[in-house]
Amino acid sequence: METELKLLLAPQDLRRLRRDPRIKALQAGRASTRRVHSVYYDTPQQDLLRAGLALRLRRDGRRWLQTLKSRGQATAGLHLREEWEWPLPGEALDFGLLAVTPEGKRFRAPRLRAALAPIFTTEFTRTSLRLVFAEGSLAELCLDSGEIRSGRRASAISEAEIELLAGSTTQLYELALELVERLPLRLGQASKAERGYALARGLPQRPVKAPPLQLDAQASVATAFAAIVGSCMAHLQANEAGFLAGRDPEYLHQVRVALRRMRACFSLFRSVLPQSAFAQFLSQLQERNAALGRARDWDVFVHEMLRALRAQRADEAAVLAFQRRCLALGRTHLRTAQGALAAAAWQRMWLEFGRLLVVGAWMREHAALALPLDGFASSLLQQRAAVLRKRGKGLQELDAAGRHRLRIAAKKLRYAAEFFAALFPKRRLRPYVQSLAAMQEVLGALNDAATLLRLLPEALAGARVPDARVAGMIQGWSAASTHLHLEALQRAWEHWQRQKPFWKSS
Repeated sequence: METELKLLLAPQDLRRLRRDPRIKALQAGRASTRRVHSVYYDTPQQDLLRAGLALRLRRDGRRWLQTLKSRGQATAGLHLREEWEWPLPGEALDFGLLAVTPEGKRFRAPRLRAALAPIFTTEFTRTSLRLVFAEGSLAELCLDSGEIRSGRRASAISEAEIELLAGSTTQLYELALELVERLPLRLGQASKAERGYALARGLPQRPVKAPPLQLDAQASVATAFAAIVGSCMAHLQANEAGFLAGRDPEYLHQVRVALRRMRACFSLFRSVLPQSAFAQFLSQLQERNAALGRARDWDVFVHEMLRALRAQRADEAAVLAFQRRCLALGRTHLRTAQGALAAAAWQRMWLEFGRLLVVGAWMREHAALALPLDGFASSLLQQRAAVLRKRGKGLQELDAAGRHRLRIAAKKLRYAAEFFAALFPKRRLRPYVQSLAAMQEVLGALNDAATLLRLLPEALAGARVPDARVAGMIQGWSAASTHLHLEALQRAWEHWQRQKPFWKSS
């Protein structure tokens, strides 16, 4: 089982890491530097990728190695995966060695063997150092600089991997927490193999939605919680670089969704989690989420509301001046949110959270955390459905604040359904989730209409002359949108009430 913490750094910071005083204090023996060339194999249909496997041949210095790895899991930069590795006499796959692994049956298939071919390569310089910690743990620090190549496409490699050789995983996080105070590093979620496959597919970088979760009904509640928050982190980190680069507003939306899902996970598991253990993390998460929320609100204001306004009043000077101010305000809030995610405090928060998960003391503070997941999941879904029904009483009389509470309840129930989807038949789950999604969409539109009025004073504050006409347009648009969607909400609510709870067997 390979256990390593992956850190991403710019090339100049990789060199600074090599000279860091803490690294020098832990280093045992001399560093070694060598050129590493790897070839990754798969079929044209990428059968190994679909099976969660990576197969490579690597020339490491003067020796050849054959390696098979499982996809494993990655949480807060910590990668855990099964690995089988053998020395080889030359550059040729040895299927006999693969046959003795748990995946042996797959590699005995003649069709698969015949179809395996190089998919992509990695070429990098690796500097390796042995680290010895005071309490006896051993690790290897690898500094990798080079590139991944597939055909004419290439992607740079500039990263550090701290692999645990013996002892406590906590030491990896402790070291990274010291380094993040001096170096601009980021947690690395994707392996070289994952990046290589993405490059081989030649798909342009796009915002990534939350992946489906595979949970085992007999897994413990604690294991499920860790898997869900790990999935939320992977979702966030898959969109973090795109958001920081400012390439597409959808990256901001997906980062927000990932954080909302994570906060919903903590809320859903609240009855069994020790609140004191996670209180500091949740407080920090809420603070950063607020900055992202303001940026997202202004993004919707600028790209949806103003677009509609310009379409109707494109020639009015007051509208153009209002738009320029709003665009400037939107950029200011976006830069503030990007600054929050680019800061060392953001990486420190996730490292501290990763350390907390790894230590695992929280798992022993509530007996329910050791129980099987299936009963817990059904009970939780029943509770969240009851909360939603309560929030929806007197639907037509709800004000904006009441509809917001209803929206949060619907969102938590939908997230719970998606988190536990693997435990229930799709034919029963799908219509229920679709009904919740339709209700959320209407409630989201109502929330956007209310947000317009909330942001309006800030948008008008910089005007040289009063924008009464523009303010009236926006207030009228908000009122009309609210009226229109209230009718749709009633229909969506009635449709959800007709759905059968998918978590009940009969």
